Amino acid sequence: MVRKVVTVNPEADLATAARRMMKRGIGSIAVVKGGRLVGIITESDFMRYASIGLDMGKARVGNHMRKRIVTCDPSCRIWDALMIMKKRKVRHLPVTTKNGRLQGIVSLRDLIAASQLTSIYLI
Repeated sequence: MVRKVVTVNPEADLATAARRMMKRGIGSIAVVKGGRLVGIITESDFMRYASIGLDMGKARVGNHMRKRIVTCDPSCRIWDALMIMKKRKVRHLPVTTKNGRLQGIVSLRDLIAASQLTSIYLI
């Protein structure tokens, strides 16, 4: 899990969100307002925006973010996170407290890296 999650405010424009993602080399950005997770935007979303010719310099994050967010709680185990991601068909799983406070994010890349480390010890 990554604890230092890159975030953006819902009032920001999509171009700002894209620049933050590119600068950090990440595949999603959490949308946070008042310390609570309110949405998420992924690389796939940006591909869709580009395909319809959306002006990302004018479009607001809050109007285009995914509001139905699949999350898990901080006690979630790696295997459970993987099963949630597989069932819900997501590659980024924000970790939140019961009141919606963002604690971190688990990506499919994180799970692959964790499984590779575990595999090393099996040899």
